Amino acid sequence: MTWTPRERVLAALNHEEPDRVPLDFAGTGASSIVIDAYNRLKDYLELQHETELMSKLQHLAMPDESVLQRFGVDTRPIMAPGRRGGGGCWLDELAYVDHFGVTFKGTADTDDKHFLYKDGPLHGGKLTRERIDEMTWPDPDDPGIFTGIKEQVERYKASGDYCLVLNVPDQVIHRAYALRGMEDFLKDLYRNSNAACYLMDRLVDYNIRASENMIREAGSENIDIIFFGEDLGTQDGCMFDPDTTYTRLIKPRHERIIQTLKSLTGAKSLFHCCGSAYKFIDHLIDIGVDALNPVQITARNMEPERLKEEFGSRMAFWGGINTQEVLPYQSADVVRTETERCIEIFGRDGGYVLHAVHNIQFEVPPENVVSMYDTGLQHRYG
Repeated sequence: MTWTPRERVLAALNHEEPDRVPLDFAGTGASSIVIDAYNRLKDYLELQHETELMSKLQHLAMPDESVLQRFGVDTRPIMAPGRRGGGGCWLDELAYVDHFGVTFKGTADTDDKHFLYKDGPLHGGKLTRERIDEMTWPDPDDPGIFTGIKEQVERYKASGDYCLVLNVPDQVIHRAYALRGMEDFLKDLYRNSNAACYLMDRLVDYNIRASENMIREAGSENIDIIFFGEDLGTQDGCMFDPDTTYTRLIKPRHERIIQTLKSLTGAKSLFHCCGSAYKFIDHLIDIGVDALNPVQITARNMEPERLKEEFGSRMAFWGGINTQEVLPYQSADVVRTETERCIEIFGRDGGYVLHAVHNIQFEVPPENVVSMYDTGLQHRYG
């Protein structure tokens, strides 16, 4: 049997072993590569093309089709083309106001640029329903969210049977952090939960409506995976209690997004959560999540053996190649060994899509990127 990329990924998410481990590279906004590392990769592969942006704000590249073909990548992203430059207003190279009115400032003294939110329309004071309603909300029917998506899908379909991943255009908790300030919003969850929940509900409404427009443009039958999520964990634990705060306040909002979009498309659900996601995994399974990304295996309780043993029959894993210790600092041979280890553990009986833990970072040498993907490409089940 000759497997198509789409068949390969969907088999893995159905906990079946395809011919080899599926490979992702930039199928999501959390599995790409920073621009500087991508340019070094192009030079290493002796490829000459302009570097396209996935996100100027995140300093991410959109890998060229020639790179994706070289590595045998099985996924392709469906995302808002109008958002790649940011979708807001650049004040200068290091200052940006996004479509929600949040101001981001970039670093000036490092090669690896990062932008952090500095101010938002709900920063300071008490959070109230009135303040939330009076805020200038972006229009989920803005053509910038979905214009060009039909052409994206047509281009992918013309070049192969790829697994297409719809990237939900925004988040809930992370967007609330940016609008309100992280510390104040976390306090609101405990001290002012009615207003916090109202803000989250408005954000859920926005995400669903914007995603519906993207789905209409792409064609629901063309969407294989819905990608959504936000960080619930830290390196050492949880951002908030999984069984109280998450279950009571946040989980119903995540469930509404996931179940609504799955019902519109019949697609699988891929949830992004950096850090120690361990104590949230049962909750994510409960709301219909099919796969977890990026699988930060160096965080507490995130050892591959533990995850596969406890959740492997109910949750697929997407990512897992160590970006904190191995990809940036070890040799290509060590990367190969680590990649083989993750495939052996996570990929047993299917249930694994290979990529790094989150976007490939500035420090990662190109030979290690090649080693990771070539190891996956050469892998065979059975």
